[in-house]
Amino acid sequence: ELRCPEAKLAPPEVVIATEAPPPSLVDRYFTRWYKADVKGKPCEDHCILQHSNRICVITLAGSHPVLQSGKAIQRISYQISNNCSRLENKVSGKFKRR
Repeated sequence: ELRCPEAKLAPPEVVIATEAPPPSLVDRYFTRWYKADVKGKPCEDHCILQHSNRICVITLAGSHPVLQSGKAIQRISYQISNNCSRLENKVSGKFKRR
């Protein structure tokens, strides 16, 4: 048995093996496209999410002032005019809205 009183051992290193988290639903099924300065307004950027079935979802990009200011969205209205509501749009196809 060899002993050296001057030698100091470092504490053992703990390594935890972890798997990378799975991709989010958006990252998995959508391609992101960006449109900067929508309608010529600086920083008013939009993000277009294109699904593999070609349906697009338009969102605000992370750089949009509404998201950068820390404000919360209070409501979303699909009522375009007195006679037009996007909630009344007919949905058809393989997977219909239920």
